[in-house]
Amino acid sequence: MKEKIFKFLFFIAIVVVAVYYTFPRDLSDAQQMAYFTSYLTTIKLTTGGIIIGIVLGFILAFTRSLNIKPLNFIIDEYVDIIRGTPILIQLMVFVFVIFATWQNSLYAAIITLGLNSSAYVAEIIRSGINSVDKGQMEASRAMGLTYFQAMKEVVFPQAIKNILPALANEFISLFKETSVVGMVGIFDLTMFSKSLQATTFSAQPILFAAVIYYVSVKFFTYLAKKLEKRLNRND
Repeated sequence: MKEKIFKFLFFIAIVVVAVYYTFPRDLSDAQQMAYFTSYLTTIKLTTGGIIIGIVLGFILAFTRSLNIKPLNFIIDEYVDIIRGTPILIQLMVFVFVIFATWQNSLYAAIITLGLNSSAYVAEIIRSGINSVDKGQMEASRAMGLTYFQAMKEVVFPQAIKNILPALANEFISLFKETSVVGMVGIFDLTMFSKSLQATTFSAQPILFAAVIYYVSVKFFTYLAKKLEKRLNRND
């Protein structure tokens, strides 16, 4: 208990000192509000991306578990393409080519982040399903359950303990990866900080953005650990 209190106080001390030395004090009210708005944009990108990633990732993982060779080949190639190309290149392709006619690049960026995340989520879910003993599926089918019933009632509830913490980590990774959207003109936290740096001729906005990312990731990591402990409580 004392160790936890010490770590928490040490974290608070680091944040207080970091904010004191990095917060740009000469900002107008409008610029301070823009800081908050840019952070909300980052959260929107992360939330929208992870929702698309989880939904599509589940579809890909379950489709792959059907062991239909042509579908497995397509899914494997999709995953390889997404994981084998930089997210910035994917973002440029979707914003400047596929959805070039869209006036708001935010939605194109959310779709891009979601598709990128889906490849990793699909692998997370696949590994979670594979972690369950194959005998569970065989016993369920022997009892008369269909494949989908067996997955829903037997396999997936056991795999969820391995899947959820990994999905939480994917959310954290996606949160940091949103920093690339500034390259296509979206004013997220990183892009706004960069524009302020160019206006104020000071490194403080960039450093303050780093503090915000650090605190956010620390908070998300704490929630992920709490979730993992809760899932393992009955083990």
